[in-house]
Parts: sequence; structure tokens; C-alpha cells
Amino acid sequence: MNRSLILVGAALFLAALLPGAATAHANYVSSDPLPDAILPYNSTPTSVSVTLSEAIEASAATIEVTNGTGARFDLPPVTLSGDSRTMSVRLNATGPGIFTVAWTATSAVDGHFTAGSFAYGVQDANGNLPGSLPPGGPTSTGAPVSPFEVGLRFVGFLGLAAALGAAVLGAFMWIPAGRDPDVKATPAYGLGFQVVTNVARAGAFLFALAFAGLFLLTDVLEGSGGAGSIVGSTYKLSIVLSLAVGAGLFVVLSSAFAQSRKQSPETVRRHLLIGVGLGFAAIGIGVAGTHAAARDFVLIEFTLTGVGVVADAVHLIGVALWVGGLVTIFGVRSFLREPASVPLARIVIGRFSRLAAYCVGLVLLGGLLLAILLVGSVDALFRFGYGWVILAKVALFTPMVAFGAYNRYRLIPRASETSEPAEAFRQLTWNVRNVTALGVTVLVLAALLASLTPAVSVLAGPQSFTLDDTLSGIRVHMVVTPAPTIANISYTLEFYLYYASNGSNYDLGKNTSAVTFTLQNSTLSPQTLRLDGPHGNHFFITTLAMSRAGTWRIDARFARFDGFDLIPTFNISLTGGR
Repeated sequence: MNRSLILVGAALFLAALLPGAATAHANYVSSDPLPDAILPYNSTPTSVSVTLSEAIEASAATIEVTNGTGARFDLPPVTLSGDSRTMSVRLNATGPGIFTVAWTATSAVDGHFTAGSFAYGVQDANGNLPGSLPPGGPTSTGAPVSPFEVGLRFVGFLGLAAALGAAVLGAFMWIPAGRDPDVKATPAYGLGFQVVTNVARAGAFLFALAFAGLFLLTDVLEGSGGAGSIVGSTYKLSIVLSLAVGAGLFVVLSSAFAQSRKQSPETVRRHLLIGVGLGFAAIGIGVAGTHAAARDFVLIEFTLTGVGVVADAVHLIGVALWVGGLVTIFGVRSFLREPASVPLARIVIGRFSRLAAYCVGLVLLGGLLLAILLVGSVDALFRFGYGWVILAKVALFTPMVAFGAYNRYRLIPRASETSEPAEAFRQLTWNVRNVTALGVTVLVLAALLASLTPAVSVLAGPQSFTLDDTLSGIRVHMVVTPAPTIANISYTLEFYLYYASNGSNYDLGKNTSAVTFTLQNSTLSPQTLRLDGPHGNHFFITTLAMSRAGTWRIDARFARFDGFDLIPTFNISLTGGR
């Protein structure tokens, strides 16, 4: 018991030391307009959209757009895209100025609240920005990982593992051992079976209790939408269904325990089989509301939908049967240590050892797929808290496999060959205690992983930076690579010209076109550089011209064969630099 407490304490200590923000929420991925974008006067946005890393609840999504005086320009309601990851709101006519977008959302994947804000500007008709963008850039914050949530998830994992593991051990290992007349005649066969069913019943109770707590934590205490939001949230729906299955599981296994005290174990087998079915159903329901279920598995150019759900289910089944069986054997260890119980111990532990070998395969297969799906890279294992927890799970998994291999290939054969098998089984049950402590600690880390944001969500890719301006019936589309953030690095600016009326290419530009870079509110002299092109409707330049922090005015001049020069004006805000 002391060893278990030490390992669990170490796991919680690891959580406190996680690098970076230990938060779990839908992360900001992109928006339109972009944060700190400065839009031309005639490209004033008619709507604002924000894309997050996970699907969000429609009832909890909000977007507010205000100017410097606090006047609001958003026109509710907020609408969601087909994948529920992008929320949008229409805008009233804004005109030039500085505008702040404040948004909130609740993830439909994990039920966590998140909020953020960013600013953008709109130029006046002369190409000037009336005001300054606020410093600091975009924000996206979520609540830290709740210890209550981690605790409830741990209790739920442990309860389901105990219920499923005990039901499987009772139905497929303990009861079949009773076919041996020597086993059936021992007192340990009947009394120990009562302990097995009691472990299953207690596990089912803990599982139902944990999900009742998760429902209260997410839907009531955090005030995240009420009962009406359940249908719009895969996570909340999975919690409600898991609670219902847990209640049914508790009723069935409680009946099994009551019947085991009055009748022989054989009469209880049907109850245990129903319990096994409900346990697998609980796993299936649970994995439908996880981060793994919300992501597609991409193999080369093929997208495989549902791989995350299958991988998560396989992984959980392996862990539950393995750890739950260990917990059950630990509970009946006093019966298995008795010399008279050697035949029973030999059959039960021998069969469980074979099952554990298969469980190791399931855990490895499912864990590998989940790591690829939710971590994304080796670098992410060390950069983010999610990766650290996975590394800790691997570190604990290794000695569990070592203990299991030693039990299977050394102690169990020794118990069959030695003249004193009871001593070998006593050592084996001592090893089971150690592996159980490791397994319980693995469940703590699994609960923490379920509450953290996967590394692939934190590593959301950069958004392309584009601006548009329309003059004399010609639309000028500018693309900046990489997305401009800091000064004094090389940027590639590309300009594409289209007829505004039909979107076809405008190919009448001349090769004397140029672009001028001016740092506003600065004594730095403007710099004019020639554009490479035209290549059809395409001009470009790669330059270090934007060498200092501040707002850069970009005046492109496109000489034309069929008219006067086009001079669109863009503004880009940069930080850093020299």
C-alpha cells in the first residue's frame, strides 16, 4: 500500500512539473481577419471567423467585435462550420479604425472552456491606419487542468478496470477452475469467488460515481450550458451514456455478488458475462468522446477515419483487463497463498498470465497508434506536458512487462515443478502487488492525459497571410511568406492580379512594376525595390526591407499596358527586429 501511495504521489508531482501551460482546451488555430492584420479600406470585412483545434459547442460559442470606444459591430447569432471547428459572426459596416475581437468557446471534445482575443485594423481611404494596434498580439487561454477532473477520471478508469477485469477473471478463469474436483472442494473456491464479485461490484460503483461527478463538474459546477447542451457535445453525451451504463453495470454485478453468497459460482456466470458486455460498452462509449475520436489518422496521402476510436478502445481494453485482473488477484491473494489452494492458484494465475500477454500486445498496438495520432513527432514528446506524461507511462510500462514476464516464465513453471508450490505462489502474489501498484499509477497518468491538450493541437500549423485591395476594377491579392510577425527577417511578397468582375487573371502588367516599403512614424527613409515579373498575373520579391519593428506601409506600383498605374496600399505590423 505504501508503495502504491508513493507511485501515485510521484505521478501527481510529475503533473505539477509539466512544461508549458498545463491546460486542456480547444486551441486557437486561425482567424479571418488574421490577428494584427491591417486591411485596405475597400476590403473591410463583412464577417469574422475563428477556427479552433477541436469541435466546439454551438450553444457556448460567442464572438464580440468592438472599436476603441466600445461600440459593438457583431451581428449575432454565431454560426458553426460543418466540422464545428470554425465559428463565425456577421459584422455591421465598420469603416476605418482599430477593432478588437473577443471570443469564447467550450470544446465539444473535452468540455473545457477557452477564450481569446485579437485585434485588426482597417485603413482609411488614403491608406493610413487611424490609430495603433494594441501590443501583445493575440491571446488564447483556458483554465489549468482541474485536479478534481483528473481525480474523477482516475477513479473512473480504476473502477471500470476493476469491474471488467474481475468479471473476466471470474467468468473465464475462476469458474472454469471449478471443473477440477480438487479445486471445487477447497473453501477458497467459494469464498474467494465472493471477493471476486465484490471487487467487480465495487469497481462498477466507483465507475458510476466518477461519471456522476464528471457530469456535475462539467455541466453544473462550471455552468457550461446546462442539459440542453448535451446533444451538441460528444463529450457530454458520452458522460451521460457512461453514467447510465455504469449504473446498469453496478446493478448487474451487485446481483452477482449477492447470488455468490448463497449459491455456487457456476450460477453467477451469466451475470458476469453481462457485466463483461457492459464493460466493453462503457469503453466504446467513452472513447467516442475523446481527443483521439476527434482526429483522423493520415497515412501518406490517405485519411483513415475512425482509427483513433479503434486505437483508443484497443488500448483501454488492454489496460483494463490487465490492471483490473491484477487488482482482483491482489484482492484474493490471501486465498491463493494457502497450500490447499495451489490447484486453484495454478489455473487462475496461469490463465491470467496468458491473458496478460495478449493485453501487452493490445496496449502496445493501441498506444503506438495513439502516440502517432496525438503527439505527432518525437520533438513534441519533450516539448509539451502531454509528451512528458506519455514518457512517464512508458517508463512504468517497462517494469510491468518485466514483472509479468518473470511471473510467466519463471515463477509459474517453478510452481508446477517444485515440491513446495505454495512458496512459489507466495512470491508470485508478492510480485502481483508490485505490478498492481505500477498499474494503478499508470491509470493516474492516463487520467491526466485525458485532461490535457494533445501535442498535435498545440502544434497547429501557421496560417497563410493574405491581403486584398481592389482598384479600377482590378483585385490585387498579396501573399506574405512566412506569415509576418517579427522584423529583420527575409519575407517573400507575392502579388496576384485579377479582374474583380469575374475573377479571371489580369495579365497586362509591365515589367517596370515596383514596391515601396515605408516604416510609419519613423525617420527611416522609404525603400523602393523592383518586382520580379510579370509571370502572367504574378509578381514577387524576396527582401529584408522590413528591418525594424513597427507598422510598415507597402505601396505597390503596377505599370499597365491598358491604363494608368495601379497603386494598392497595404500595411503590416511587426514586432522585434533591431
